[in-house]
Amino acid sequence: MMRDADRMNGPNKPAPSRSVVRAMIWATVPVLLLVQLLASAGVEVSSFWAQIRQLDARIARVAESRAELIAEPLWKMRYDQVTGVLNEIMHDETIAAAAVYDDTGAVIARVVARPEVQSLTEVSRPIKYSNGNMAVQAGRIVIAYSYATLYMDAGSRLGLLLVVGLLATLATVIAMRISANIFIGKPLAAMMSAIQRSKQDSRAYPADVKSSNEFGQLAIAFNAMQHTTSGALDRLGHMAEHDPLTGLPNRRTLSERLVTLSRDAGAPDALIAFCFIDLDDFKGINDTFGHDGGDKFLVHISERLRGTVEAQDWVARLGGDEFVVIRPEVGDEAVAQGFARQLLDAISEPIMLHDKQVVPRASIGLAVRRAGDPELSHLPALADIALYHAKSKAPGTVAVLDEALQHDYRRRRDLELAIPTGFSEEHFEVWYQSQVDLVTRDVIGLEALIRWRHPDHGVIGPGEFLPLIERSGNNARLTRYVLTDACRALQRLAAAGAPQIRIAINLPPSELADHSLAACLRETCERFGVAPSSLELEITEGSLINNIASASDTLRRLRRLGATIALDDFGTGYSSLAHLRRFPLDKVKIDKAFIREIPESAEDKAIVGVIASLAGTLGLTLVAEGIERDEQAQAMREMGVRLGQGFLFHKPQPLDAVLHQLAEVGGGEHMLADSPSIAPEFA
Repeated sequence: MMRDADRMNGPNKPAPSRSVVRAMIWATVPVLLLVQLLASAGVEVSSFWAQIRQLDARIARVAESRAELIAEPLWKMRYDQVTGVLNEIMHDETIAAAAVYDDTGAVIARVVARPEVQSLTEVSRPIKYSNGNMAVQAGRIVIAYSYATLYMDAGSRLGLLLVVGLLATLATVIAMRISANIFIGKPLAAMMSAIQRSKQDSRAYPADVKSSNEFGQLAIAFNAMQHTTSGALDRLGHMAEHDPLTGLPNRRTLSERLVTLSRDAGAPDALIAFCFIDLDDFKGINDTFGHDGGDKFLVHISERLRGTVEAQDWVARLGGDEFVVIRPEVGDEAVAQGFARQLLDAISEPIMLHDKQVVPRASIGLAVRRAGDPELSHLPALADIALYHAKSKAPGTVAVLDEALQHDYRRRRDLELAIPTGFSEEHFEVWYQSQVDLVTRDVIGLEALIRWRHPDHGVIGPGEFLPLIERSGNNARLTRYVLTDACRALQRLAAAGAPQIRIAINLPPSELADHSLAACLRETCERFGVAPSSLELEITEGSLINNIASASDTLRRLRRLGATIALDDFGTGYSSLAHLRRFPLDKVKIDKAFIREIPESAEDKAIVGVIASLAGTLGLTLVAEGIERDEQAQAMREMGVRLGQGFLFHKPQPLDAVLHQLAEVGGGEHMLADSPSIAPEFA
């Protein structure tokens, strides 16, 4: 999971890590400082207003007390005493000036202590004089005072509070940093270090945390989890690199092994033998003994391979029934072949499965390369080329990679890759070969045969590219390609005055399992305006055996449309006569292998005679394939075979050439035996 996360991050740089302690301090300190400042400012403002109120009250008391003192001097006009009383209050720093007015409002006395003060507040009190029964208002006293001193004191205190707050905050930050680092930072760093080290080499590393708080408990739980999962991680690592059934290394470790071999080889010229092993007919083992039996079979094979190789050799299972054996140093290619045959002999020893003796068979593709060869990493693909050759040409043998096999492989790969282009650009061509009445030599039908006109490799025969089309899953596409061309050809034949000629097309085995084939045939015929009865569909015995249920259903659907069903290459497959009555067949085509030696081979004549007799009894039409000589045609007529096909009558050619020859012989009544081919010849 860690590696997957790293891949998902890709080339992006990881985000810079940010300390939890630092983040906590940066989140806390501004709030702490702001709260301190607001609290201090609030206290100071409250104190300032209290001092303002106290000053107002004090000045008011001073004004009242001085009004009592100067009442009599003012009434008796002793103005110097009035001035003296005013001078007595000027020592107060907050009082800037004072004045006394008589009852007429005239200024009797004025004292100014601080004329520079601009913002002043005044308090005024009446001066009352009483003597016996007399009580009069003699005047009033006015005192002007300033809050400047209070403002200065408040500003000084606020500045001091700010400095003290900053110092307190700094001390708090330092204390927080030290304590957070001890109780949070160090435990987290220890755990992160353990996690990072575990991530780097997939091993368990404990977190060294000694505290008994929550982080200590978390570290204890983390270490316990590491201890519990370390074994599981080791097991998962082993499972990721080994086959769970046999315990052998798997495909994942193959590339690493090749790199190791190249690095650890004694010399760049040391030869490495790579054996790619594939069991023959392993599907049959599974079908016969079940998947449990198949698993036991694979375990037996793996144990035999282990027991055959030496300590320095390397054995792996790539999946399914594929194994690899690498010998890191061999003397030469002949020694490597001997080693591969030794493996093959060990595999071929009988095995008991469910009390039954089974003889395993395998094919081996062998590739030998030098340790310093740049192609060393391609050994699996190179050996697979040889294995493909062994399985297709001679199963149960060892095939050694050589230049010819590599050339064939490159050509095969080129053709496989070019198949989609071949369809889209119509490089595939449908050629036609006639079927004639052996008595009248009239052309009664044509067989559609596919060819590939490759832009680089020229015209390619079906024997080479049809297996590639099947492997690429394009069988259905090819069938519909040929069907479309055949319907177009029927349309042109009718226009040329030969509507009686039928066209036969070959169906691959996979098409017999496709229930949509009948609907496709009907739709294509309707599109070109031709009757399905003008088509003949050829199948092989093998395709019937492998798809009995689905093949029977598909053939009956096609038969109901009016198409003719022909059994092709009769005698070369299972040769079960039961097929002739079990399936809805109209024709049987005798394989050319039985025609080639007639009339010289009495045995072949006897076989053809039996087939002709049986076909006559079952009401089937016989077609002899591969007729190349007049005496073969004569022999077929004598044995009751009415229809023939072969180079004697017509070689496969494009439709234009066929129509040209039909026109030359008068609408197709006869075909010229010596008609020249205008294209490369293929059987």
